[in-house]
Amino acid sequence: MQTTIAQAITLTTHANAFISGSAPTAVLDFYPSNSTFAFCEQVRFVDLEPAGGGWTETDYAEDPTAWFARLKNSNARSLRLHYGSREPQNLGGRKVTDRMLVGFVGGGGRWLIEVATAAGSDYWEARWEVGDQSRADKKIRRVTYGRVERNRPTLPSRTSDTAAVKERLTQTLKVISAFARDQKVDGFASAFDRALAHLSSSDPSDGVYHSDLAPRGALPPEASQLLAAAQVAWVFGGMGSWNDLGFDGEDQATYDRLSEELFRLLNEAIVVATNAGNSAERPKPWWKPWS
Repeated sequence: MQTTIAQAITLTTHANAFISGSAPTAVLDFYPSNSTFAFCEQVRFVDLEPAGGGWTETDYAEDPTAWFARLKNSNARSLRLHYGSREPQNLGGRKVTDRMLVGFVGGGGRWLIEVATAAGSDYWEARWEVGDQSRADKKIRRVTYGRVERNRPTLPSRTSDTAAVKERLTQTLKVISAFARDQKVDGFASAFDRALAHLSSSDPSDGVYHSDLAPRGALPPEASQLLAAAQVAWVFGGMGSWNDLGFDGEDQATYDRLSEELFRLLNEAIVVATNAGNSAERPKPWWKPWS
């Protein structure tokens, strides 16, 4: 899983825990010790206003801890993570989807964090940049979250079904694992099998890189299982990834179909699981990604 996604997850879950008071001590050392900040020189938050075809920035919070405090002081009610897909593009006569572009800067779709308040909903989006690449500690990423919209209408709630997503993901992982073994790409088959194991684990965060995506106990068990499985099954990227494979004839068609299905399900699982710490999840947000 790209760190850009993992960081959006962990900001959402930890901010919810801080605002609700359900895990007040879990966020005391959140920044910069959380694994999603390991290579970040800074993570800051700004207000964005359109100006002359670009944007002007006004400082909002110097780091995630200050952001949490300011959200709580402004009576934020809850946070939700949203994913928006992009329509396939035609590049060189080939249809290119989010799944194929996820390993590139700006590719893979759009992730926004919604902050619901009494006045409506604000939306925050990240910009990742490379800083000083000579740093010995490898903290070369500079991340800025901009408030791209504010006081938009907050949509009605609906109950999310982590169990249904878990069942669909389980079936897809079984099928794609079998396909990978048939094609003699056993390393990927093993990744899919490990993801399946996390879906039934009593301690799903054990053995995953980002074991701290949410405060312990902040999410229901099925949500924690989905986030762990999504990390392990996330085989999409650039060279050497699952996206780099190619097959002949009908096998290529099967590969394309299963790959797109898994990518869609993993994104859905991430959203449903991240938002499961709240009693209800809203339907699709108002914004139209990449319009």
